[in-house]
Parts: sequence; structure tokens; C-alpha cells
Amino acid sequence: RDQPEHPLDRAVWWIEWALRHPNVKAIESPTKRTSFWVYELNRVIMEELVDRGHNLTVVSQDGDKSRTNLTYILLEKVYSTLYEDEGLDLLEVSKETPFQSLFTFKEFYLGMCRGALKSDGLNVILNYPDSFRFDVVLYDFGCGPCLLPLLHKFGYPPLISLTAFSNPPYSMDIVGGHKHYAYTPHFALPYSFDMSFTERLYNTYLCLWDAGLRMFDIMPKLDTMVRNRFAFHDMPYILDIERHTVLMLVNTNPTFDALEPLPPNVIPIGGAHIKDPKPLPADLEEFVQRAKKGAVLFSLGSNIRSDMIGEERQRLFIEAFRQMPDYHFLWKFESQLNIPLPPNVIIRPWLPQNSVLSHPRTKGFITHSGGLSTQEASWFGVPLIGMPFFVDQHRNLKRSLIGGVAEKLDFASLSTDTIRSTVLKVLETPIYRENMQRRAMYFRDQPDKPLDRAVWWIEYVVRHPTVQHLRSPTLKLGTVRANLLDVYSFFVGIIVFLVSFTVAIIRRTLCRRQRQMKKKRQ
Repeated sequence: RDQPEHPLDRAVWWIEWALRHPNVKAIESPTKRTSFWVYELNRVIMEELVDRGHNLTVVSQDGDKSRTNLTYILLEKVYSTLYEDEGLDLLEVSKETPFQSLFTFKEFYLGMCRGALKSDGLNVILNYPDSFRFDVVLYDFGCGPCLLPLLHKFGYPPLISLTAFSNPPYSMDIVGGHKHYAYTPHFALPYSFDMSFTERLYNTYLCLWDAGLRMFDIMPKLDTMVRNRFAFHDMPYILDIERHTVLMLVNTNPTFDALEPLPPNVIPIGGAHIKDPKPLPADLEEFVQRAKKGAVLFSLGSNIRSDMIGEERQRLFIEAFRQMPDYHFLWKFESQLNIPLPPNVIIRPWLPQNSVLSHPRTKGFITHSGGLSTQEASWFGVPLIGMPFFVDQHRNLKRSLIGGVAEKLDFASLSTDTIRSTVLKVLETPIYRENMQRRAMYFRDQPDKPLDRAVWWIEYVVRHPTVQHLRSPTLKLGTVRANLLDVYSFFVGIIVFLVSFTVAIIRRTLCRRQRQMKKKRQ
């Protein structure tokens, strides 16, 4: 009986949804105070849990002191280890092939763990008494299971895995189920769902390599690292700890993500980070209103900063913006820009992206095509000019190109003319905005808000900490039985036996006839 809504209400809502969208094809084929340990959880979900009266303990490489019942334990060595000690250069990563990116992602996993394990902040949570009670643990499995030995310390409270990183292939290693390579492209591949034979071949190759790399290389190395640091008695293998997951929250929505069969404990919450926007600050509102034809947001997210792309490319963008005086450009630029700006451009180290995208005079978004930014633009119906760099950004833009809501800028071959012509094509061709408004209509028409859904399921696990009936049986079956490899092998064996037996009978019969004919001739 513990469901987010009555089953009859759910049935009627979906019937009425089909009536509202008769041509849709997007989906075919009581609060108690609770302690949480949260590792790299989406900030919006954290804030919502705090607002609902939960106490959170956050172990993370980022900090925040804005909430009273929110305790941050800072892993201060993560970023310095990744970007200084190990020299991870995201602009260089953008030049890699999808296959090369697998090994970069491996080094990212291991580098994150090395930084976390040598952080002084880790000692803070290790000094908590073993009897300290956490009602539930949430962990970002996109960043790796490096801190999951803490579950062993605290007696295995219920584990919820989540990620802002769509639904990566290795999620099935954690909760079971199946990934269908025939129509689910790897996150590093810019493929559509309708892949050609060659694309399906390469997709399968890449996915199998990725799975093998994680299973036989990354996980053993992580297990060795955490055992040397934690040294807990009788601690299971790190992958077995990860499989204690009772619930997984994935950042997907069928409006623009792969249509996948998911186990019942995998809950799609795509768009959970999108909150009701606040009004723009007065100076930004005045700047947007002065634009003759509208405003354009320019942001490359938090990993690739605009001050990292080099002065030459910065000048190309500024000159292109100068040649479009009817539009005003709001550029998220994280440091001092020593280039004179035209009057239709402003820069800020931070911009309220939700508020800008929701503004009725915002006509376009120049973006790195990250998952969260793509979702926000889709929610508010703002067409995209995508300039992807690495990992899932190429895939996200590909799906937007197929949906007719975006055009692409190639970072390696930028020029003032290509920037200006691409931006103007999206801004002044109505079909891009019309297609994005249609995508927004499908995305926003849901029976509940994604954030409410995420929090409801988190609290469900708090209410039912021993829940097991939602878990996929494939975890116990193992790879061979879950994929029927033993059954297919049996069928193949039967066929081989029958064919071999038939061939042997035929050969024996023919040999006997030949001997009889030979005797007659003699």
C-alpha cells in the first residue's frame, strides 16, 4: 500500500496523458528527522531533504555552510589531486576518441579515490563512533565506490545509489537488469537510438571493453586502495558492497534519453534539479529587456570554464557577438576578461541559469551540452547551440540535433563567421524553437515533479530499510544465467550434435553404398 499514488489514479493519469498527446512517440517500445551520509549528491535534492526536516552529513569535495542541519565533511585533496598532481586536462580530453576516453575515465575514477583517501576530512567521518546511526546512505555512483567501506563501519544502513550522469552502462553491475546495446549507445558515442550495423558493432565493442575494464581493472585497484586505507576486519569486496544498493535514482527521461527496460528499484528522476526560477536581478533584467530581439545565454558549465578556452577563441566569440547587435549575450566567464566588450555583451563569474533560461526574452543557449544544462534548456523550451567537449556531451548534442532543437559548433574549427552564422540560424529559424517547445511540453507533463519523486523514494527506503522485493534477480543469477548463456550453449550443443549425427549417418550410408558397388564390380 505504500505507493506514491493510488494505482487507479496512476492508470487514469496515463490515459489522460495519451489523450493530451495523441501523436507522442517519446515513450513507445510523514517526515521524520533522519541522519544521512551523502557523497556527491545533487545539491537540489540535498536542499529539499533539509527543507523537509532531515539531518544530512555530506562527505564531498565541495562545501556549503548555508543550512543549519547540514554538516559538510570536506575532502579537500580531491581537486588538487585530479587537476594539479595528476594533471587532468579537460581540453586535451576533448580530443580523445571514445575508446581512449574509457582509460581517461578510469584515471578519473582512481584519481578521485586517491584524493579522497588522503584528505584530512576523511578522518573526521572515520572518527565517528561505529554505533552512530545513519538511517540511509546516498552515494553518487558516477564518482566511484571509494568511500563505500564506510557502510561496513556503520553496520550497512540502506544504500541508495544515484547519479547526475544519465544511466551509465555500469549501473547494471550495481542493481542488475540488462543493457541492450542494440539501441542504447554508450555515453561516449554520438549515436542515435537507430544505429546502423557498424554503429551497433562498435557500440557493443565499446560497452564490453568498458564493462571488462571496470570489472577486471578498476574495481580490483580500488579494492586494494581502500583496504590499505580503511583496514576494516572482514570487509567484503568493494563491488559486493556497492551491490548492497536497494534503490537507484538515475537522471533520465524518455523525452530525450534511451528507452530502456529498468528494474523496479531504478527510478528515473530526470529534471529533479530544476526548481521554480526566481526573478532575474535588476541589472540582468534591465540588460535582457534592452535587447531588440532577445537574449542569449553562454555557459560552458563547471568543468570546462570559459577562461580555459584561450584568448584567441574568446576574441572570436566577442567579435561574433559584436556583429549581432540586436541580441544581448550573457556570458558565464569565471575570471577577469582582458578584452574590450561590445555593449551587447556582459560577463559574470556566475549566472542564475534557471532564471535566465526561463525568461520569455531568452532566445538561445550556447552550451557545452552537458546533461543538466540540456535538461534545463529542454524544460524551458530554449533551443541550443552546442559545443561539446567530452564524455556524454557529444551524445547529448546528437540527440538534440536529431530532435531539431540545436545546431553544432566545432570547438576545433571555430571562426567568427561560423559562430555568427550558427547562432543566427538557431535564433532566426522558427522551427528550432517550435521543436524545443514541443520537447518541453512532453518533458514537463509528468504526474509528479521529478524532485518530489526522488525525495519520496528516498523517504520510502527510510520507512522500509529492509526492502528487498524491488531488487532485480539478475544479481543472484550472475552473468551466465541472467543472459541465458548456459541455455543458448545447450541449444547450440544440441544443434551441433544433431548436425554431426546426421552428417555421420549420411557419410556412413554413402560409404556402405560405395563398398557394395565396389563388390558388385569385382
